[in-house]
Amino acid sequence: MCAAYRDTDLAGACLALQQAFSVDVPLLLVLSLADRASYGLAPDTIAALESGARTWRDTVIVPLRQTRQVMKYRFTAPAEVAFREDIKRAELKAEHLHVLRLAKLVPAPLAAMPSAARHYLAACGLTHAAADDFIETFASAYAAQIERVEHE
Repeated sequence: MCAAYRDTDLAGACLALQQAFSVDVPLLLVLSLADRASYGLAPDTIAALESGARTWRDTVIVPLRQTRQVMKYRFTAPAEVAFREDIKRAELKAEHLHVLRLAKLVPAPLAAMPSAARHYLAACGLTHAAADDFIETFASAYAAQIERVEHE
């Protein structure tokens, strides 16, 4: 998942969704991977994942992100910039732990179900076309990263 997120198109799409629709990017990436692996998550499972994600995101990730963003142009002394970078690393670590927490909550694969990522994005307010655009971007980035790994 981290390799796919390094794709600039996917990273840009994720950031845009996070800023415009408050999308939980780690949750969206976990759901997108579940779709790629044909897990077939039911809507109530997606809702449970979303609910479980909300507490960690709102309690840990969002305060770190807000602190980092507020500091960006206000505090520019070298020690302050270094401290902001420490906060950024803590935010990234919190997101990594978020993904691990979510991965533990994903149940075993079910029969074919509609796209979990599409369901989540619709709940965030995206149109089907916008959701399809993200899913296509994710699939392309994921395939490119898999191909790179296979050729290394």
